[in-house]
Formats: sequence, structure tokens, C-alpha cells
Amino acid sequence: MNGKTDFVAQLGLPFLAHRLRRAAETFRDGYGEWLPEAGVVAPARSLSTILLLDEQGPSGVVEIAARIGFSHPLVIRLVRDLEAIGLVQVAKDATDGRKRAVSLTSKGRAEVERIRAACVPIAKVYDELSAEVGVDLMAMVERLEAAEASDCFPDRLRKAVRQGSRKSAVVETMDPSKKRIRI
Repeated sequence: MNGKTDFVAQLGLPFLAHRLRRAAETFRDGYGEWLPEAGVVAPARSLSTILLLDEQGPSGVVEIAARIGFSHPLVIRLVRDLEAIGLVQVAKDATDGRKRAVSLTSKGRAEVERIRAACVPIAKVYDELSAEVGVDLMAMVERLEAAEASDCFPDRLRKAVRQGSRKSAVVETMDPSKKRIRI
């Protein structure tokens, strides 16, 4: 572990979101580095967008953002990037001239096959990681998302405050040899 990782681990549970984000970015960056070896030219962050367009056909940016859980501005950037490398095209929606429909090009449809092939070893590695840590990572994330959807984090925090808490809580650390930080 480097100094930054040790420090964040020492901070404990209040920084769980930071550590989860960092783990997700490490995974995405890792397979993003590998994707060109699998013949995939699309950026790692765009794979879900391309697969969604393959499954449901031309879609608006707002619809794509809602379906994959990305922000509207991020999807706009992804679509621009994918359009620049020729994987998607953007046209005015035939039924609503204000909307723009994003669709795969023939190059994009060929990319779908390479992405699907690349997803096989990606899934294998996630399965191996799940076995190594003793938790089905996908099932855990699904349960976490469902729990958060049923009772969002800010509401949970408000409930915790209403229920009262000790004036000084000890933040547990991952490394018992480190000092505990009091908040």
C-alpha cells in the first residue's frame, strides 16, 4: 500500500464511498488499458452505451443517461467521442425535431461483436475476484443499490442523527496497528 492508500484506509467507514469509487475506477481503467489488446477501440466508459444502442436501437441522450445511470452531460461527451471515432451517428429524431437520436454506424455494429467477446474475460476476472474476496460482487452491488433506492443515504444520515449518537464516535480502521481517529 502506498501512503495515500494507508491514510484513506486509516480513516475508516466514513470514507467507504471514496474507496468504492477508487476500486471501480481501478477496474474500469484496468480493462480500459486492456481493451485495445482485444481489438476494442471504444473507450471503456462507453461500452454500456454501445451495448444499449445495440439492444434497443436509436435512442436519445436523455434516455441513454436514464437507462445506464450516467449523467446527461457525461452521455453527451461519450456520444461526441463515439461519433468522432465513427461508432455512432447523431440525427434529428423523426418524431420530435428537438430530440437527437443516437444510433450505431456499421463500424459501431462491428465494434459490438468485439465488445461482447471482450466481456467474456472481463466477467471471468470479476468472477475470480468475487471468489477471492468471498463475496459475489455483482450481487452485493445489486443489494446495495436496492437498499439505497429504498432508503437513500441522506435520509439514513438524518435518521441516525435523530436517533442520537455518541458525542464522540470511534472510526474503526482497517489496520488494527494504526491509531484510531476520533470524530
